[in-house]
Amino acid sequence: MSDFEFTDVSGQTLTKEPGSVNGESFVLKNLTDCIVYLLDYTSEVEVTDCRGCKIFIGPVDGPAIFNNCKSSQVTVACQQFQAKSCQDIEFGLYCCTQPSISGCSDIRFGCWMGAYPMLTAHFAAANLDPQANNWDKVYDISAEDGAKPSFEFVQSAQYWEVPISGQGQPENPVPAADGTTYQSGGQAESNGNHDFGPLEGGNSGIFGGSGGGSFGGSAGGGFGGSFGNAPLENGNTAAPAMGGGSDVENPKAAAVREQLRKRLSEQEEKERATKTELVQNAASYLEQFYERRNKSRAQREKDNREAESMLTVAGPKGDTEWERTVDYVNFGFARPNGSDLSRMKGLLFSAKAKNVPIKTSS
Repeated sequence: MSDFEFTDVSGQTLTKEPGSVNGESFVLKNLTDCIVYLLDYTSEVEVTDCRGCKIFIGPVDGPAIFNNCKSSQVTVACQQFQAKSCQDIEFGLYCCTQPSISGCSDIRFGCWMGAYPMLTAHFAAANLDPQANNWDKVYDISAEDGAKPSFEFVQSAQYWEVPISGQGQPENPVPAADGTTYQSGGQAESNGNHDFGPLEGGNSGIFGGSGGGSFGGSAGGGFGGSFGNAPLENGNTAAPAMGGGSDVENPKAAAVREQLRKRLSEQEEKERATKTELVQNAASYLEQFYERRNKSRAQREKDNREAESMLTVAGPKGDTEWERTVDYVNFGFARPNGSDLSRMKGLLFSAKAKNVPIKTSS
């Protein structure tokens, strides 16, 4: 296994601390029931065939690509996000472009809620603007027009803090979904409780809550409470405790959920209007195209009929076949494509002048 990959591992905690990757690309492949910490900035991360894992990926100055992963929980910050053929995954996401998924099912997205020492510097090194988070602008490539997408949004709960011995306090420059900013210890400026419920359906919030699939909480499989809260030392650690959830929805949760609902509704309406405008413009263009084509065809047919009428009445002039042939030709006509007919004209005039014999079949 190289310095920039974790592959073919089961049931282990795998860690890359700050300064150990320094902008290189990284690969996670064929991992089962592992806890992974990439606490450094990278140029690209590819995650393939991972099952039952908890994965923390620091800032990526490029794409974060997830292929054929199942039953895992991930927090990731990246320039571009793609998930293909994934199932039952919760993403705590920062993405400065529009995230996309394809061929996925049971995917849940929440706002990035990760924190560790030097994270702000890593965001800068990866050219990520903490204020430009498009985590909730997900595009489902596989969804048919009008069909329900295969993902939902959930409310992020408490922060996933990763303390590192001797590196200072955890930090996070990315605002939460409700606009509050992180303070060490998992508290936002408003001192609000981020243990919110889901936006839709009955699933618990990502990274927290009491459901079995959340990062934090009391049920089995969650990040919080199951792995302790020891700081990183010598490259290994247990996952930090995330804290339990509350059965009572915080009043902020309803407000944030309503804001997201309105935002999604406005985005859907805007996309529908854009689509309608494109269809109308296309129809107008086709109508104008066929109108111009029909007018041009009608004019050519008219000119041809007039020319035929004149020839029928008067007939060609000349005593020889070549004189009559030349009389048929309108030498003042300019071809639309600009073809050079000078040689043809010269041949016709030469044949006319010399009265070249014309052989006819008997």
